[in-house]
Amino acid sequence: MKIKLLVLTGIRSEYDLLYPLLKEVNNSKDFELGIVISGAHLTPLHNYSFQQIEKDGFNIVGKIDNLFFSNTTSAKVKSTGILLQSLSEILCNFNPDYLVVLGDREEPVIGALAATYMNIPVIHIAGGDHTNPEFGDVDEQIRHATSKLSHIHLVMHEAHKQRLIKMGEEEWRIFVVGNGGIDRIRETKKLKKENLAITLGDNIYNDYAVVIYHPLSSEINEASRDIKLILDVLLESGLKVFIGNPNSDPGYENILEVIQEYSSNPYIYPYSNLDRELFVNLLRYSKVLVGNSSLGILEAPYLKLPVINVGERQKGRISGNNIEFVKAEFNELKKSLETVLSNSEFNDKINQFVYGDGYMAKKTIEILRNLPSKEKILAKKNTY
Repeated sequence: MKIKLLVLTGIRSEYDLLYPLLKEVNNSKDFELGIVISGAHLTPLHNYSFQQIEKDGFNIVGKIDNLFFSNTTSAKVKSTGILLQSLSEILCNFNPDYLVVLGDREEPVIGALAATYMNIPVIHIAGGDHTNPEFGDVDEQIRHATSKLSHIHLVMHEAHKQRLIKMGEEEWRIFVVGNGGIDRIRETKKLKKENLAITLGDNIYNDYAVVIYHPLSSEINEASRDIKLILDVLLESGLKVFIGNPNSDPGYENILEVIQEYSSNPYIYPYSNLDRELFVNLLRYSKVLVGNSSLGILEAPYLKLPVINVGERQKGRISGNNIEFVKAEFNELKKSLETVLSNSEFNDKINQFVYGDGYMAKKTIEILRNLPSKEKILAKKNTY
């Protein structure tokens, strides 16, 4: 009998991390895979990224159009209510053996809550991580809440496993598998710049930076100022700039307004979403990644890509020596940019393997094939 997996995804970045595992599961005769699409996937924020999931050919068993296109925290709460109610119906209809969720957004915690109440074991990917911005961040709380609601943990780093054990999770439930985003990079073929220029234009032939900047729950009001700062420093340096839309957290509208303001500058190429091959190869040829995306922590070391993380987001996470953490200050960012662009010693010391070796999917599928009975998995016990 096939193992039925239901996977919940709500945003482009999370789906990119899930994709290698979804592909591996979908190609196996041992599994039946269903995908639930929700949140930002169904909005123009990332150019209706659900279309990429359809293009990839996975079995979509439900679409939950729950995201209020609003910049407020109250709208986010209302969105989660719609997600919870709609997901319960899909869980009843598909009746999976496991629900798979990833990360620290509203989708995993709501998915884990619904499935736990319905006696469906939850597999949580990327739990046990840790961030420590000065004024806090809701993602930290959501990540650990999801872990406590989950039954099997597929973590990215040994330190994450140890943190879950300290939180009272039983050790047999925790597996260190690495980060699926590295699988995606390893498997994506290298394209010539000529291929990229067809879509991305002639800026691809110049030295350029990629900018990905998301709002932080404790610094919503600073989002506009910080993204302006980043763009001003990069433009002064002479670099061309490719900048992606932020995620859907409160504060994103402030960032979008700034991107729109700068979009007429010929040095800047804004995009809402890029094809997987285009995006990975855009990173491969980039001189530096600037902003505050987890991409700089998780996947950029594998590409030996220098990263400047601006502000508090991602602070406190385990990172490689490819990254500089700087305050959102003009001179500090400018100095850091000069270091990563011209200091050969900085680039020579970048190592590849921080969050795995690019085989997360293959490790995970073997784990899923050999899990104990549902009864044992559901019988959680705190070890403290």
